[in-house]
Amino acid sequence: MSGTGVAVRARNKLRGPSRWLAVPFRPASSGPVRYWQDHSRQAVKAAIAAVVAWALAKYAAGQPDPYFAPLAALLGVYRTVARSLREGLQYVGGFLLGAVLAVPVGMLLGPGVAGIAVIVLAGVLLSGWRRLGDQGAQVTFTALFVLLLGRHQPAHYVTHRLIEVGIGVATGLVVNIAVFPPLQLRPAEHAIRRWGERIARALEVLADGAADPHSAAKSWPELDRQLTLAAEQARAAVRNARESLRWNPRARVHQAVPRPDCAVVESLEELTVRTRAIARSLLDYPAGDGPPRMAASFAGDYGRMLRLLARAVPQVADMRGRPPRCEEDGDAAGCQRRLDNQAANLPNHSQERSTAHYLTRLTAEMISAAGIDAGQPTVAQDGPGHASVMIKHADDPGPRRKYPSGG
Repeated sequence: MSGTGVAVRARNKLRGPSRWLAVPFRPASSGPVRYWQDHSRQAVKAAIAAVVAWALAKYAAGQPDPYFAPLAALLGVYRTVARSLREGLQYVGGFLLGAVLAVPVGMLLGPGVAGIAVIVLAGVLLSGWRRLGDQGAQVTFTALFVLLLGRHQPAHYVTHRLIEVGIGVATGLVVNIAVFPPLQLRPAEHAIRRWGERIARALEVLADGAADPHSAAKSWPELDRQLTLAAEQARAAVRNARESLRWNPRARVHQAVPRPDCAVVESLEELTVRTRAIARSLLDYPAGDGPPRMAASFAGDYGRMLRLLARAVPQVADMRGRPPRCEEDGDAAGCQRRLDNQAANLPNHSQERSTAHYLTRLTAEMISAAGIDAGQPTVAQDGPGHASVMIKHADDPGPRRKYPSGG
């Protein structure tokens, strides 16, 4: 082995531990690793906030045992700045209510059985105030602390603890804003993209089910469960991303990752609803175990239409602003026209005709939701015998979904 190779291996060994220590400092990913990155950053910030709050309360404010300061500082270190501010204010509100409750009870009844009973009863009732949110339990918690530890001087005890709480909450918020101010944009982008992939996978299976409903019906329950899970995760990720932009100084300067777009989510919602409607109609038709009554030509074209949509859906979920394209040997408009013509030529008042009309209406609505120009398709030749359907962008007129730019 050459000297250079030995040096590289030795350098990599030395870097091994430092790689793990540097996890919080790396750029955030968009996959499962993001959880541990966020968790590591939150742990680092919590430790910094707790230590700084305790030091400020003890040495700057002169508090002898400032145990409330590090506890309150942890409330300022949530995954978003907006939630940290909300939880901090709710904690202060719960603390003040508990203090106001405990001071007169401590002076009148003292830290005995009667005082504890009154504190717990009134504290639990006050903790149900919705404006306190998840910090409602702090009313009873603080009131008991003031009553039992403050004893016959509850006002003196409250004064010192209030100083510690103020220092702790303020320190936690400052640390959360100054150190790794969290943005949850990449998880939202990842979840939206995964949602689109699940819809596309479901459409691929339904495309096979157009010719063989019985085989597709076996795998549909699991696909439907995955689709539900992906949709719920994407909605939650979008909510977290929007909340992370509030009161965050990085929101104005960090433009590398696109913001969650309402139009994208609405389009995926529509596509999910119509995919499930197609599954209900397609996999339940024909009823019974008899031979399929759907014309083979219609089933073949419908399967091709679903595959075309399956290729378009991931582009709908792409928030990077790349030109969406759906490669297929035909175009969506021509395929949809053939389906409409075939449905119109079926016998009147027949189950086959009504089902075909319903299925073609669903694909027409999905074409609109996916933003495919079904009126005048733009076909670009990728090579001999291969064409691509171009999907319109945000500046196109009409109700089609909007593709955001990367900034």
